[in-house]
Amino acid sequence: MSTTSSVAASGGLIEHLRQRGARQDGAEVADFGRPDEERAAAGSGATLHALTGDALLEVAGEDARDFLQGQLSNDVDTLNATRAQLSTYCTAQGRMLASLLVWRRADAFLLQLPAELAAPVRSRLQKYVLRARVSLADIGERCAILGLGGAGSGAALEAALGTAPRHPMDRVGFEWGDAICLGHELYEVVVFGDDMASIWDRLARQARPTGTRWWRWRLIQAGLPGITAATQELFVPQMANMEALGAVSFEKGCYPGQEIVARAQYRGQVKRRLVRLHAPSGTPQPGQTLFAPPAAAVGTVVNAAPAPAGGFDLLAVVQTDSAGRGALRLGSADGPPLALAP
Repeated sequence: MSTTSSVAASGGLIEHLRQRGARQDGAEVADFGRPDEERAAAGSGATLHALTGDALLEVAGEDARDFLQGQLSNDVDTLNATRAQLSTYCTAQGRMLASLLVWRRADAFLLQLPAELAAPVRSRLQKYVLRARVSLADIGERCAILGLGGAGSGAALEAALGTAPRHPMDRVGFEWGDAICLGHELYEVVVFGDDMASIWDRLARQARPTGTRWWRWRLIQAGLPGITAATQELFVPQMANMEALGAVSFEKGCYPGQEIVARAQYRGQVKRRLVRLHAPSGTPQPGQTLFAPPAAAVGTVVNAAPAPAGGFDLLAVVQTDSAGRGALRLGSADGPPLALAP
């Protein structure tokens, strides 16, 4: 399988990007030396991003399918050569430990999640392997995860690779990796082994390389939440709209938290929901509390990113009876005001 046939590390891509002007901010690429131009490009056209803060877990072995079917909220039996899926991994109380992008490549399943969650999620999954013929490996160092989004990104992807997935969760497999459509004009390209730099260059000829923050902004615009260390175990999947995004199957068998997730669905017990907000001022962070007058805590920031036009855009889980009031504030009852986005 190509994911294990090379020891080429993603560090090689990072060095390649540095040679092309990339500047890092921790695990993320901050920009490619022209931040103002990149901000404008994010708001107007196709942009390319190195998702260096994400990881990839490989679940392989004869029992991998059955094992994941008993651990994840979605139905892995529906995965095939042309489809990916969103899913969640929950505690026994139905609270999300991770939100995942899952697909099948050859005889293994691949689970994409933030790098900060990869080790604890892998360790927790390993506890349930028992006698199953399953192997778990973090293969993030063997691959590069790239994002492509914005107006014209589908045409850019097709021009670079010769073909592109057409609809959300469609997957196109190549000898060197995979391309997955996440939504309208929103794609990921996962490259294994020695082709990382060459695929990046092919894509960079069609889309403007920009910092990772603008990819996070694109996910927020698309309403695609991501669980991070700051928000683990805070939400059942429905609070983050995961069932509406197709990440939960209500027909499959048991998985951790399944009874609670099903009860919330069928008894209408979800009193908090995901909304998109704009913060003209302030710097929202995942896990930060939102308040409504007079001083009630009514929500939690899930993801946030700078907006090209200024301020921050964010996804937050908010009490449904507070979301439409238009008086939400960030961090405290007298914190920066937030505006509900369409």
